[in-house]
Amino acid sequence: MIDKLDKRILDIMKKDSRRPYVEIAEQLNVSEGTVRSRVHRMTEEGIIRGFTIKTSSKNVKALVEIKVDVNTDTEHIAKDLANYDGVTEVLEITGDQDIIAIVDVESSQSLNDLIDQVRKYSNVRSTMTRLILKEHYAEE
Repeated sequence: MIDKLDKRILDIMKKDSRRPYVEIAEQLNVSEGTVRSRVHRMTEEGIIRGFTIKTSSKNVKALVEIKVDVNTDTEHIAKDLANYDGVTEVLEITGDQDIIAIVDVESSQSLNDLIDQVRKYSNVRSTMTRLILKEHYAEE
């Protein structure tokens, strides 16, 4: 269970996971040890599952939306996709599509190759790809 202080720590770390605990502590008016122990506890409990890096690369980024046959185990496909090179996140969703893969690859050809791999599943009905033109991040 997380409390208000945990949520505030998480909000700061979502914007910059490399921010020193001392700075977070100063901003929240608590001790560095408090921040350190709470981050450790949230990591151990699985609330924090990892720390990410956002790059300013020239890669091709896209959302690949995937529709599968009815009565298909979408979790199996989603877990497979999560292990593909270039796939940074996979989400099972509601709506017209069933799965969205967030992709960050080196080129249009790499994106096309990945989509071809996805289409090889016998129970994938269709894919729709949306290129990400620009990313925006919250300011501190």
